[in-house]
Amino acid sequence: MGDHPAAISLCVKKWAAYAPGVTDVPSWQAWAQDDIAISGPVTPDVKFVAPMMRRRLSTLSRMAFRVAADCLEDEALSPTLVMCSRYGEFARSYNILEENAAGNPASAAAFSMSVHNTAISLFSIETGNRSASTALAGGEATLETGFLEAWSLLFNRDASSILLIYLDEQLPELYRVQKTTVAHDGAIAMLLTLPGGGDAEANLDLGWSSRNSTGATARETASDPAMEVLKLLANGKGSFVLDTDRLVWTWNARHGPA
Repeated sequence: MGDHPAAISLCVKKWAAYAPGVTDVPSWQAWAQDDIAISGPVTPDVKFVAPMMRRRLSTLSRMAFRVAADCLEDEALSPTLVMCSRYGEFARSYNILEENAAGNPASAAAFSMSVHNTAISLFSIETGNRSASTALAGGEATLETGFLEAWSLLFNRDASSILLIYLDEQLPELYRVQKTTVAHDGAIAMLLTLPGGGDAEANLDLGWSSRNSTGATARETASDPAMEVLKLLANGKGSFVLDTDRLVWTWNARHGPA
């Protein structure tokens, strides 16, 4: 990757996550210890959103709004936004395709809400956030792609803080036979800054290397790699390796200086 580093670190100032039945930090910490499971309906509380906007939100966007609002509670400044999702508003796109297959025209309103940056755009509108925003998809390494984008913006001084939002839903039943890396409906938000070196500071490190350089010959796709990274956040320590076709990504959670 040229002169770019093969490892980066960011301070996680605050984080929040949502999945069915697991909605706050204490419950995520219990989940990370296998004390509770992700299960139940997807019903994130978005009563703080104006009714007209709320009616426009898909289930995916509602999860994004919930974790973003939790992460920004008591924050005075509007951070730069980076959203990453492997499939984005796939459910809406799928419904449009079903309507087309049945001979019905696509609704203009539904089509306008089916684009990849729907959630982050609506959140910016709702909160009046005029900062820059980016929407990304990176296949198996979608969260890694978003984290790298956040680091590049911070490192190049294009932002002083980044709200990184990961969100995804399981694919429709028709596609369940295909290999995927989204085993749960869920969203994660992290308020990120460059590391300051404090002993109590929560940090996430991300390293990568060419798959060929590791000598790996076979691999298994993690069933839900974003949730494995969330487990590191909930535990405040540990490591996780994601082996993809091209790169091997290594996450590490720690406190204090490297």
